[in-house]
Amino acid sequence: MLSEKKKVTEINQPYVKKQAREQERLQAIAEKHRRGLIRRLTALGITGVAIAVVFTVILVSQWSMLEAKKTERAALETQLEELQAEESRLKQEVQNYNDLDYIAEIARRDYYLTKPGETLFKLPEPTD
Repeated sequence: MLSEKKKVTEINQPYVKKQAREQERLQAIAEKHRRGLIRRLTALGITGVAIAVVFTVILVSQWSMLEAKKTERAALETQLEELQAEESRLKQEVQNYNDLDYIAEIARRDYYLTKPGETLFKLPEPTD
């Protein structure tokens, strides 16, 4: 009984063939849509990677420019402090040269000038 093979006959053969053709047509359409989807996703991926690379390059260049500007700013701030100290020293010097006592002291020290009736003695500076 088991060794006996039963034959199955197909019923309504034109209907089955029509259904098979319809199934093949649907599979072809699905394959076409799948290929189109793969192409679109690939193009979208390549575009995304290109945009990411461009933004990365822009970001790195701006970062390096920012670091250069920070370095330049630090150098300029140091220079500004030096110039402000020099300006303060020069203002003090101008103020001193407007003082008659300071001018008299400079004249005695550097040019050995004296007031009338005054004697100036210059002592040697001690050496170590």
